[in-house]
Amino acid sequence: LLQRLKYHDLDKMYLLLFYEKKDINKFHNNISSHHDNEIPKTELDYIEMVLDWESARYTKDDKPLNAFDTLNKYYTHLKTKILPILEKMGIAYSTLDKDQNIVEYAKTLDSITVDDIKKELINYINMQ
Repeated sequence: LLQRLKYHDLDKMYLLLFYEKKDINKFHNNISSHHDNEIPKTELDYIEMVLDWESARYTKDDKPLNAFDTLNKYYTHLKTKILPILEKMGIAYSTLDKDQNIVEYAKTLDSITVDDIKKELINYINMQ
């Protein structure tokens, strides 16, 4: 899981060099096993899905729901797979409150440079 998370969604960063963001998101969602699509899923895929949903409220202003609320509003068909993961993580409840430690940590990411992103992209490309 840690190896997967290290390169999570870096394909989108690379594709941003060539395509429009809306096109990239649609493409990425269709080819990534951690999104709700026809690709067979492993437990790691579902965990990564949960982490995507939970982190979105910290990184995207238009997605204020936590993972539990996202599941119940948009992905009820995945409840049997996702709810046990949320319970195991201790986040199987509704809340709009954000963890202030995460909010503070996210502020430190403002110091990331273009060179940092380039290095990560090169690592990602070399891994493929």
